[in-house]
Amino acid sequence: MADPHAVIEALVRRPFFWRPDRPLPLVLVVGRDGGAFDAARRLAAPFEDSLPQATVRAGEYDTLRELVEALAGEHGQLGKPVGGSFLPPPRFPLVQFVLWARRQREEPPPGEPVDVPGRAWPPDPQSRTGQEEFKDRLKDWRRGRYGGDRGRRTAADFLGRAATTWVPVGTLAAWWLGGASDLVGLIPWALGVLVAVVGTLIQAMLSIRGSFFNGWFRKQPYLARKPFERLPKYALRIANASEAEVERLLVHALCQDLRQAYQKWLIPWPSWGRGLYAMLVLDARWSGDVNERFLRTLEETVEETGLLPPLLVLAAVPESFAPGRRPVTAGRLSDLSALVAAWRTAARRRVPPLRLMVSAPAIPLDDDHRPRLLGSRMRAIGYWCVMALLLIGPVVLLGRIQQDRNAHCGGLSWVERIGKECVGVVNADGPTPDGLFPSSEITRLVARIDHNNALAREAGTYVSVVLFGEYSVAENQKDSAFVGARAELTAVEEYQRGVSGAPRLQVLVANAGTNFHQGRRTAELVSEMAAEDPRVLGVIGFQRSVLGVEEAIRTLHTAKIPMLVTTATADRLGYLPDDPARPGSGYPSPYVFRLGPSNQRQARLAARFARDRLLDRVPKPSAVVVQDQTDVDKYTNNLAKDYANEARTVGITVSDLVTYQNQGTGMDLAVSQACGHGPDLLLYAGRAADFLAFLRYVEGKDCGKEPITVLAGDDVIKAVANSGAEIGDYRRVQVYYAALASRELWRDGAAAPTGFVQSLLGGRHAKESDDNLILSYDAAKLFYERVNAAYRDGLPSRGDVLYQISLVSPRDRWNGSSGVISFDAATHEPEDKAIAILKVSGSGRSEVSVRCGRLATTEPEDTKEICRNLDGDVRERAARNAPAAVPTTGSSASPSESPSESPREDAAGPGR
Repeated sequence: MADPHAVIEALVRRPFFWRPDRPLPLVLVVGRDGGAFDAARRLAAPFEDSLPQATVRAGEYDTLRELVEALAGEHGQLGKPVGGSFLPPPRFPLVQFVLWARRQREEPPPGEPVDVPGRAWPPDPQSRTGQEEFKDRLKDWRRGRYGGDRGRRTAADFLGRAATTWVPVGTLAAWWLGGASDLVGLIPWALGVLVAVVGTLIQAMLSIRGSFFNGWFRKQPYLARKPFERLPKYALRIANASEAEVERLLVHALCQDLRQAYQKWLIPWPSWGRGLYAMLVLDARWSGDVNERFLRTLEETVEETGLLPPLLVLAAVPESFAPGRRPVTAGRLSDLSALVAAWRTAARRRVPPLRLMVSAPAIPLDDDHRPRLLGSRMRAIGYWCVMALLLIGPVVLLGRIQQDRNAHCGGLSWVERIGKECVGVVNADGPTPDGLFPSSEITRLVARIDHNNALAREAGTYVSVVLFGEYSVAENQKDSAFVGARAELTAVEEYQRGVSGAPRLQVLVANAGTNFHQGRRTAELVSEMAAEDPRVLGVIGFQRSVLGVEEAIRTLHTAKIPMLVTTATADRLGYLPDDPARPGSGYPSPYVFRLGPSNQRQARLAARFARDRLLDRVPKPSAVVVQDQTDVDKYTNNLAKDYANEARTVGITVSDLVTYQNQGTGMDLAVSQACGHGPDLLLYAGRAADFLAFLRYVEGKDCGKEPITVLAGDDVIKAVANSGAEIGDYRRVQVYYAALASRELWRDGAAAPTGFVQSLLGGRHAKESDDNLILSYDAAKLFYERVNAAYRDGLPSRGDVLYQISLVSPRDRWNGSSGVISFDAATHEPEDKAIAILKVSGSGRSEVSVRCGRLATTEPEDTKEICRNLDGDVRERAARNAPAAVPTTGSSASPSESPSESPREDAAGPGR
């Protein structure tokens, strides 16, 4: 035989959270004398301190209203705190409103003569003065409903409940609005906090006032509140209603309040954590007693409305209790388990027969039963965990999201914040956010590229190229990095803007950080993006020969992405080591194509020019090399060695190689050491940013015969572009420099200029660095035209583009704005690339002193002795180490295709 207490425990225990609540019976206990009530009390005794519970003896209350007030009034038994439940007790706002409204009929205004004709109390519901009186009373009742500490606890409880809804909503609002970042300030945060605070306060106030639930009065059948009826007027109608109507409303409101306490709300509510139903022990053995009337009213309202309360009623009824017209499940108390099972079968209907009648045993029940409360307490603890998660979790989550957004510079997919710089592809997700670059000029140029990108995406058919550079440099007109970056963006944007056919061109700007310090990480981000986006077909840029560029090229080589290198000129840039034990060993990456001449070609021409033109009358010429010895700068170190080697080859004695550090540190001492040798020539292998300081020191020191001749590397073209007039003003110094590409090369009319060069000769971009400007334009144009050549019926692969670029060879040279472009088949180094030595005149203008390499394919072969074999042994050694063939896997172009079929630029073609 099952223990009756265990059966009761099974009845009051709620099912798992995800399962619906089950209906509960009215357990009617019959027995002789006081045995029935004693049995009911003993059944309930083990649970009375563990759940909302009330016991009502016979004759304890005179009216049903008093009984309901004892159960659910402001100090009712069912609303008292339950120790160990970890939850607030059920609240009964509906019942308490009805009780208050009914109580008003017994409380006329002080001194009000209610027996005078026409001055009855309570006043008529249509009375304006009566409604105003009840309105004032309702305000006073609401203000004084919860006084002192209890009021504070109630307010805190409802605020907490509301916060668990509105803190997540506010968090979502902040997240949806984009989150706080360096760029948009704290506006989304402020709006999110505003949503959370306002929502919490409004919901809490509605709950405290009861407005959150009072709409129910319109939906129930007893004394229903009329549409748009004000609450004071409704209270006045309740005060005027009959006792029978109010009793039914009170009992029905009690059921509804309990339902709200146990209902599974969508928003977090203590009902989520309630593990045990409420319980009522009722002595209803006396016919006509208020307890018996409450029991019958409860049955009637439940059957009429279908509202099943989460309340287990254990009612003692007389032995002569007649079931009447209502069905009943009956049996002995010892068979309670089977009776409950039978009752549940019947309860599958919407409103089951509520009565379940059992006979009290002759021997009193043992009430020494210990309920198993772990499950209900764990459910309550789980509720509080959810509460804590909803209050703290969204803030923590938003904080982590914000950290991620900050780490990715506002949530950009392929960008990371490293130190104070945002490195990676800044416009892969759309227009570049404001504030990523310290320079307003770079920001403006990137914004124009973004505008062009939007037009390309709107066209539908487009391909993407990554422009790889250093764009977080400060705005400094004397900084070669800034001037070069600006020129790169200017040229690529201009070419992109002119592309109107299909496919369109999207330019993705990859910022590798100051001095390309984050070149490898940026290249990794580019590789990851390219793995997901087949439209990314190549990378152009790499304006300087520094360690970060070298690491980036190796990373992109691994990803098999074609690269067009513009002004990075170090001899072995793009070479991959094949034997760590042999320094200098390695082979050129087959994915790298260099547009500019190498340092070796530059140094060889400079040495020959110096010996044949500048020092031709000096019997034993000498020179000193001044270099920037920054460890990560491959350009300056490599160029200095090439200068020294090539100068010695032509018979110039290199007296010394003096060094300074980055940003001109030690420049005064370096110039003093150089001038101390009394050289015939100063070879400058440094950066443009330090060139003016170098010249000032040379001008001010005794360096031998005047004029003092300075021959500088190509990087100084950036300083000449901005400060040519200042350089021309020096009286003791004559400046020559190498140029990878310059508009000045085209002024003699030896070849018809391209459309882009024509615009430069006409005065456009007069302050830009010509080598960056022209070679970047050529890189964008060559990439796009090679993509066009590979574009057949659909998007070409990167292998297709690689193959098409490799076709630009001595058999199929390509006219560019920097001169004829042709790549060696084995090394992808430029073949006989145009290069010049320029002189800075007294007016600050640059004049061509010597040029090698053809500007257009229509020019005859260059036969000048000074230009012979400028690439020489370096190219031959590289060819021996190069891979046997260029990878063409996945190419859509046939290797047998005639070279003449690939697009070419006519030497005189406008703008191409």
